[in-house]
Amino acid sequence: MTPKKEYNRRIKQLAIMRAAEETFLKKPYSAITVNEIARKAGVTKRTLYSYFPSKLALFIQMFEDYLQKMHKRILAAGQSELPAYDRFINVINEQFAFNQENQAFMRLFWTLDSEEFDGEIPEELQQSIRFWNRDMIDIAVKIIEEGQREGVFASCEPEMLVHVMSAFNKGVIIHTNKEAKLNIARVSPENLQKLFMNLLTSGFFKR
Repeated sequence: MTPKKEYNRRIKQLAIMRAAEETFLKKPYSAITVNEIARKAGVTKRTLYSYFPSKLALFIQMFEDYLQKMHKRILAAGQSELPAYDRFINVINEQFAFNQENQAFMRLFWTLDSEEFDGEIPEELQQSIRFWNRDMIDIAVKIIEEGQREGVFASCEPEMLVHVMSAFNKGVIIHTNKEAKLNIARVSPENLQKLFMNLLTSGFFKR
């Protein structure tokens, strides 16, 4: 394949992925058709199938792309030369920032295992989510264990703390979106995050 043909093929593939992502993040999975994605991407259904064998393959690829981006940011924050304390703070902040920047995807991700998600979760997608989540959890756990050995972090179950962080990040996004839509209270996600970090550092860190 010539460089020009490879370039054109890549451009079409990206257009299909962008169209699929826009559609998946706005509509229920079962309400979406391959024809709809193809039209949005500006290609024929036949062309789409030459890149992706099914709607499900596109859905799984979207999750892979987002989870890899999240993993890359968490990994970079956790592998710096900074002390364990600073790396842990950076990991929390990177997770929060990613959630804020990708709220539509995170909302879909968080509702996969609820009645709100319209459809079955395929095993291939479950495996992908387990793989990337497990590695991100392990990154944070290793930092906590290192800090505990150094006497910087208080004694607790590292993985439990990681899940507390994850649950809080999820809660901040969902809660503040609800507050904004219903006009119940004026609470920003940034202020809630600052409060959480203050509580966390005062109760968990020995600095």
